[in-house]
Amino acid sequence: MNQIYVNREISWLKFNARVLQEVKDPNVPLLEKLRFLGIYSNNLDEFYSVRYSALLRSIQLKSRGYRNIIENQTDEDLIEEINDLVAIQRADYDALYDQILLDLEENNIYFIDDKNIPNEYIEFVTNYYTSELSHSIGVYILEKELKTPAIRDGAFYLAVKFQHYDESKYALIDIPTHIFPRFVLLPKIDERQYVMYLEDIVRYHLGEIFKVFDFDHIEAHSIKITRDSELDMDTDLENSLLEKVAKSLEGRRKGEPVRLVYDRELAQDTLEFLLYKLSIDDYDSINAGGKYHNKRDLMKFPNMGRSDLEYENITPIVQHSFQKYRTYFEAISLEDHMIVAPYHDYSVFLKFLREAAIDPYVTKIKITIYRVASESQVMSALINAARNGKEVTAVLELRARFDEANNVKWSKRLQDAGVNVIFGVPGLKVHSKIGYIERKPKGNLATQYAFISTGNFHSGTAKVYTDYTLLTSHPEITKEIEQVFRFFNANYLTQNYDHLLVSPLHTRKKIIKFIKKEIKNHKKGLPSGINLKLNSLSDKIIIDMLYKASQEGVKVRLVVRGIHSLIPGIPGLSENIESISVIDKFLEHPRIYWFANGGNDRVFISSADMMERNLDARVEVACPIYNEELKKLVMDTFEISFNDNVKGRIHDAEQSLTYRVNNKPALRSQFVTYDYLYDLNQAKETQNNFK
Repeated sequence: MNQIYVNREISWLKFNARVLQEVKDPNVPLLEKLRFLGIYSNNLDEFYSVRYSALLRSIQLKSRGYRNIIENQTDEDLIEEINDLVAIQRADYDALYDQILLDLEENNIYFIDDKNIPNEYIEFVTNYYTSELSHSIGVYILEKELKTPAIRDGAFYLAVKFQHYDESKYALIDIPTHIFPRFVLLPKIDERQYVMYLEDIVRYHLGEIFKVFDFDHIEAHSIKITRDSELDMDTDLENSLLEKVAKSLEGRRKGEPVRLVYDRELAQDTLEFLLYKLSIDDYDSINAGGKYHNKRDLMKFPNMGRSDLEYENITPIVQHSFQKYRTYFEAISLEDHMIVAPYHDYSVFLKFLREAAIDPYVTKIKITIYRVASESQVMSALINAARNGKEVTAVLELRARFDEANNVKWSKRLQDAGVNVIFGVPGLKVHSKIGYIERKPKGNLATQYAFISTGNFHSGTAKVYTDYTLLTSHPEITKEIEQVFRFFNANYLTQNYDHLLVSPLHTRKKIIKFIKKEIKNHKKGLPSGINLKLNSLSDKIIIDMLYKASQEGVKVRLVVRGIHSLIPGIPGLSENIESISVIDKFLEHPRIYWFANGGNDRVFISSADMMERNLDARVEVACPIYNEELKKLVMDTFEISFNDNVKGRIHDAEQSLTYRVNNKPALRSQFVTYDYLYDLNQAKETQNNFK
């Protein structure tokens, strides 16, 4: 039989190729293309520090701990395939970047480097270096006998070589992009806007930096190291998880290098000296590239007042369903509500938490925290609530990758304010996005409220990630949400859930049960169908069940943004499966499970993808949607997304990046979703005004 699965790493790289594909779309505004290049670079950095490094560990430790869905592929063969694919993408990337620079010039935006600074800017550049930059750069002289300074993961350096006669010396300059913007805007001349990379200002002043040395020639080229991001968590029971994570973050900064990217103009002797000093071995990925690296910074490229070169900002919809009530608690007591970010105004959720923090009848607030903003309004509301005498519990996942330091910081601030902080569950990451509030007016029974989201409680990402957040007082749901929080306090207790799907306890079993039910319903001639919207689909057991459903004639429709190990359209196996990926202005982030269920549609929103880690090694929660209006909203928005024939790419065996093409009217799902939600809100307002 031909191959029936796609390796998850290869599939992930193909997802990143779809991001790069946005740069080629002539309808994407120019500055947005530049930012998509930044997103691609950021994604690739994370890929090497997480996925590639795990594969290297499997090879180097000879543990063969990496689980490859392709049974006959060795880890070494996969490494080679990854490097070949990345090399092709990088060549494509460099060509696109060069073309964008030309397109920017047509719009009076010019990049200049240290070699071509116009005379009228020399004073500005010199003053910027002298007054702002000179005392913030780090300069490290490299000697064979001296220990190499710690090269920070993902930081940006210039490798310097300076010669005096036949003697060469080497150094590293640490470019402080964590302090200064990477892109320095120079004063405009007429309509022309000039931009310099921060490191080019440093290059221009190499003579000043190394003036204590005698040299006849000096040169500086960019390098970047990516390190293994795995936290080395010791097993010392005397240390708390907080102490372990804090200690491990220091270790990450010194983790094994897994990738070196360098300017291809870097002299060979300089490269060899760096490889020696950095102990880069044969397994590491060593990539020659262009003059500039760390292009993830392009995500923050300034707009320079050129709104004509960006996507038009949407005006978030202020839902009328909240406005007709005096308080948020009154609104949620009477009916369920759904916030669909970024189309709806997310400040509603923040205002709800702030209302809870000061409401005299609120007695308890509980929430899970995976990722939050560095200055989080959610966390501020929790601190405010604790100081107002409420019982506040935060289940804070310290091991949220790349957010560990931020979460360590917040854990201390929360504890100082009197919040009961629970550091997850031993052996499991807490990835669920849930909250619970108890309110007890004098003389009345307590009323319970819950909020369940597909995304993090992060006001920043809520502007660019699409997600659903349910606000409900449904007694069965709120009771089981409270039950999940009891599990955090007593992991040994056996828990049963009749409504929620909770990983790692029951989600896998129930999803399989639902798929089997669709097969039975199809055989009985009842309405059947499986519809899933996910970030990733790589769990072999679930994929095999979807294959079985397809073989039995059940229609399966998938919207999967990223990893996609299932292959649709294989005769006799998956011809009843159709799958697309949508990459557009916003990051598609929600997880939806929708089963036709014989005509009584069963719909869940969830924090869990169909991956082994989400089903078996994390605490995840999927919540049913019982409100018929909200259920229809979720199903309708799924339909819009699935029918995208502008930004939808089909998943196939070749992972070919092919756009869906049909003879239907153009449907760009993110724009149509906004219009759908806007019209829905207007209709509600009209209906309520009429009443």
